[in-house]
Amino acid sequence: MEIVDLPADPRVRRMVAGWLVAEWPHLFPDDTEEWYLDEWTRGDANGTAPPHCMVAVEDGEIVGTASIVIDDELPAATEPGPWLAAVYVLPGHRGKGAGRALVETVSARVEGGLWLYTESEADWYRTMGWEPVREAVLNRHRVTVMTRRS
Repeated sequence: MEIVDLPADPRVRRMVAGWLVAEWPHLFPDDTEEWYLDEWTRGDANGTAPPHCMVAVEDGEIVGTASIVIDDELPAATEPGPWLAAVYVLPGHRGKGAGRALVETVSARVEGGLWLYTESEADWYRTMGWEPVREAVLNRHRVTVMTRRS
């Protein structure tokens, strides 16, 4: 498995954006594929600075993604960011290390603290050294805010 920067290929970008829009419509009802594409274009201009997206590639197939963003749309968040965001692995590839590799590789791009929030994966993030900070609500859904120092 290899973790690489999101390729510039528009078909790949639209595919990954489609995964993210489909995975979290209850948390981000206003997000569109075009919103993600615009974010990634801004990230391209910044080099490795946020926003920045990476993908997991296994046997030539993109199987997952994760990003670093400055603001992850959590209302009234007091955490300074940056945020680990949009960690997603295709269902048929889960449990094989792609998610962990994405989190570790993307996190290594940030010096100092990094934040995230999750609805249901707090225990998984704890296995990688993330610590819960507080509970919050995003679009009527409870999430756990977590941090990890690098």
